[in-house]
Amino acid sequence: MTPLLVAASAANRTSAADLLAGHSALVVVAPHPDDETLGCGALLYEANAAGMPCRVICMTDGSASHPRSRVWPRARLAGLRRAELESALSLLASHAEVFWMGYPDCHLPEPGADDACAGRLAALIPDGALVLAAWSGDPHIDHKRSAALLTRALRHRPRTARLAYPIWGRFAPGEAPPGMKVLDPAPDARAAKSRALGQHASQMYPLIGDDPDGFVMTKADQAHFLDHPEIFHAGP
Repeated sequence: MTPLLVAASAANRTSAADLLAGHSALVVVAPHPDDETLGCGALLYEANAAGMPCRVICMTDGSASHPRSRVWPRARLAGLRRAELESALSLLASHAEVFWMGYPDCHLPEPGADDACAGRLAALIPDGALVLAAWSGDPHIDHKRSAALLTRALRHRPRTARLAYPIWGRFAPGEAPPGMKVLDPAPDARAAKSRALGQHASQMYPLIGDDPDGFVMTKADQAHFLDHPEIFHAGP
């Protein structure tokens, strides 16, 4: 196991109720459509079931997962990815609001040119919310920039709390982040997460047949996110 997964296996378990306690809303910042399900789908489910207001802010349109496809050019694929996320949320958090920042994959604003984006992001985050975002240590540029943009946005929201969720960083060899909070999903939350992940069909199955090099998550990685706990930690 990687250092992060070793640390997570040894960390004390928490509950959804403890993670959500004292917060006015749950806001999930997802670099791409599907990160909301992979990283924190069970917690989203629990928040929605408890009647907590939920928002999902998707930073990119997901249009670059199959760049060589002619059947699914970028605009069409972006529409599919949007529909997949909305379908997944109908199973996880049916009352959640969804907001789209609309950036193409790998084209989130760089530091120094991100004031407008950070301002838009801040405007979508209620005071007192718990904000979940992909870990800045994830080895993907959109995850790193999403985390950096949220850091800037939260300067305008000092009453919010923030937790990071690792996606690809779970499998990376670097050091584990401190302050882990590990959630073992309840059976109903785990089942909802499994059904929701299946709605992201373009990423989980060979749905797009004319780009053999396009992204499809391996069955092993899918099983990992469904069989292992959800991992959160303080900081970006």
